[in-house]
Amino acid sequence: MRLSQTKKVKNFIDFYGKPFTIDNVTGETGLTHIQARKVVAKLMHLGMVKIIATEGKRRIYLKNKDYVEKNPMNNYGYEIDFIKELTRLIKTGNYHSQRQLEMKIDAERGKISRYLVAMASIGMITIENDFYKFKVEKDYLLVGSKVDKDILLKFREKNRAEKEVNMARKEKVLKDASGREYPAKILDPQIVKRDTLVSRVMSRAERLHDKITYEKQKLAADIDKYLQKTAEQYGENWKGNAELVSFDGNFKIEVRNRERIEFDEKLQVAKQKIDECLKRWTEDSNVNLQAVINEAFQVDKKGEIAKHRILALRKYNIKDKNWKQAMDIIDEAIQVTSTKQYIAFYKRKSPNKPFELISLNFSAI
Repeated sequence: MRLSQTKKVKNFIDFYGKPFTIDNVTGETGLTHIQARKVVAKLMHLGMVKIIATEGKRRIYLKNKDYVEKNPMNNYGYEIDFIKELTRLIKTGNYHSQRQLEMKIDAERGKISRYLVAMASIGMITIENDFYKFKVEKDYLLVGSKVDKDILLKFREKNRAEKEVNMARKEKVLKDASGREYPAKILDPQIVKRDTLVSRVMSRAERLHDKITYEKQKLAADIDKYLQKTAEQYGENWKGNAELVSFDGNFKIEVRNRERIEFDEKLQVAKQKIDECLKRWTEDSNVNLQAVINEAFQVDKKGEIAKHRILALRKYNIKDKNWKQAMDIIDEAIQVTSTKQYIAFYKRKSPNKPFELISLNFSAI
């Protein structure tokens, strides 16, 4: 289980057992100086450590003997407050997955799983109809006294078996596209089998889609948090694109922000200006240029203008007052309606090899 930064520093202080500096903390925990200073400052605020000396800019710290842990554990290494919080959530909410609990409580899924197993093993909680349910009050000091690692899996298998029995007892009914109901027993068996297969596979596909969406949001949040903290070191907010490469050069993350644009009513004014130019140029203008301009303002089957064609008109170096005014109006007509973030992941076997895209198709989600 991955330790939090605070837990790493607390473990170091307990193990070290003598005065220490921030350099000692970073050397033993792998944290940066900024991270270590923040955690030590937090522990000072809680009263766990105190400053005993100062050498130049360096401070020397020592564990406060009067410090009392505010989040006591039972004899089996389980936090009492965390047990209480999990109990409260399960009593008051409907949770069918550890991911849902993870979104409600400040803890990693591995820790949540460990506590659920311990609580279920002594009969505090169970699983009914695929939801975690509180069963009976138990002394929090007993959590961890008995641990059956497969207890939650057994509960889910029991739920699944009961559900299958209930479904077998209940007569299966299928609906057609018009909403009419038909008892399965009067339909062609192949129709029933196909419907069962499609329903089962679609259910799994939807769950997979939800999981991918959730993971994408978490990945994007982690990347945005890192970029924002990087910018804040210089008193700025992060804007724009980014390319992040691992220290060994074998992994790369690309972040691209693309703006979606629309044209407001000024575009029609620009079109009128361009039409005036075309009328004046009728005798000696390039016929191909007229075709390009006329095509740019054509709409597709959805009634939408191809924006890239309109924007491409600005590349022509035409020394005409009306034309230049039309191009300025097009610039004014551009409206940014939204911004979409695209994240791509790449890997390679060695720094002298080309990067290969890890295909996730995040842009479609």
